[in-house]
Amino acid sequence: MRSFRHIPANIASRLSYLLLLFLAVLWGGLARTNFAKNQSLSSPQQSSAAVQFALNGNVAQIPVEISDDLVFLPVGVDGGRPSWFLLDTSRATSSIDDIRAAALGLYAPGSGNPAGKAISNATLDFPGLRITVPSLALESFGDLSSRIGHAVDGVLGADAVGQLVVAISYDRQLVRFYDPKSFQYYALGARLPFQLLGGVPVIEAKVSVPHRGTFHGLFSIATGQTEAIQFAPHFASSHDLRGSTERTIPFFPDTTSSDSDSAGRLGRLHEIQFGKITLSDPIATFPGKSAHSEAHAPSDFAGSLGGEILDRFNVYIDYPAHLLYLEPNKHFPDRFVEDMSGLVLVAIPPAFHAFEVAQVIPKSPAEDAGMAAGDMIEKIDGNSMSEGTLDDIRALLRQNGIQHVLTVRRNGKLITFTLTLKPML
Repeated sequence: MRSFRHIPANIASRLSYLLLLFLAVLWGGLARTNFAKNQSLSSPQQSSAAVQFALNGNVAQIPVEISDDLVFLPVGVDGGRPSWFLLDTSRATSSIDDIRAAALGLYAPGSGNPAGKAISNATLDFPGLRITVPSLALESFGDLSSRIGHAVDGVLGADAVGQLVVAISYDRQLVRFYDPKSFQYYALGARLPFQLLGGVPVIEAKVSVPHRGTFHGLFSIATGQTEAIQFAPHFASSHDLRGSTERTIPFFPDTTSSDSDSAGRLGRLHEIQFGKITLSDPIATFPGKSAHSEAHAPSDFAGSLGGEILDRFNVYIDYPAHLLYLEPNKHFPDRFVEDMSGLVLVAIPPAFHAFEVAQVIPKSPAEDAGMAAGDMIEKIDGNSMSEGTLDDIRALLRQNGIQHVLTVRRNGKLITFTLTLKPML
């Protein structure tokens, strides 16, 4: 076999070129696997997240906070102090609040409108786990935080968790992320296959609607939604579901608006069934006349299933295997209960211990008592609310037949109202 130096010059130069080309490609591939930080702002990239468990582990267990049936995880972004991220399986991409990003030094407010911008190659740190997403969008979640009564510093979407098995224990307030390569499910929960549409897990379900009949459709698993069931506007319109139930009350997803056309309606269904699971008398949200589909929701969605359903289970979402496991917990037999006061409340940031009446539902106990939008709740039954939470108040106002004395501040004066709670659905 001839040595390289005996090869003719033209062939040798060509081989040298090919060798250099191979080394360049190899170096480029190595560079792409380097997770070094890039703090610049750029548009989102279309590539998958990098997942790394600590100490070559295969599971990360994270204590979470549950507020209004929503799951909040502490997440360190690019090495910063933890921020509260809402786990939202109906979102394809993750994002961070622009004010929070500025406070962490990730975004300079003077650089212009954050809309459309993003933090490139952002690392999301959890206990025992690091996820690097190609792009973390900048959004504003101030209004959402007030409606929930909990800080929303960001949203964790499918781009971050879509390569994992996500296990949510609502009653224990824990989330586990499993490496799918080593995950095996041994419990006796219901096993439901799902589709991924736009990164969103979607299952088949059957709903029975009073005066309209029974309908089949695809419903997304929406951990970022409080309401048990939300019908998609196109589905509600095509099946004439708006206002179809016997008793409904207004539902204002935007508490700053009093436009009755934009308000949806809350009403009860006979039941919903998915797999072998049947839930009776669930509360559903029917969209208002002017509602339109979310841009990220595929048009073939019938609706979404939110926290008021999911919190009755231990939920396992195996993204790679397209399997959903639901284990009923102690709350499975609980009746679906709505607010019985007619008060739509918001919590004032940053502490969320001050509470304002944003809306008063017509023909409700609150309206009958004379309460009005803008009232600030000071006390309930003589107890100060200065250390309470919006969840505390919600629980008090869902007890049929109970009478509460509310002290509110209106135009600088303290006024007392007596509310006798009653079901409105």
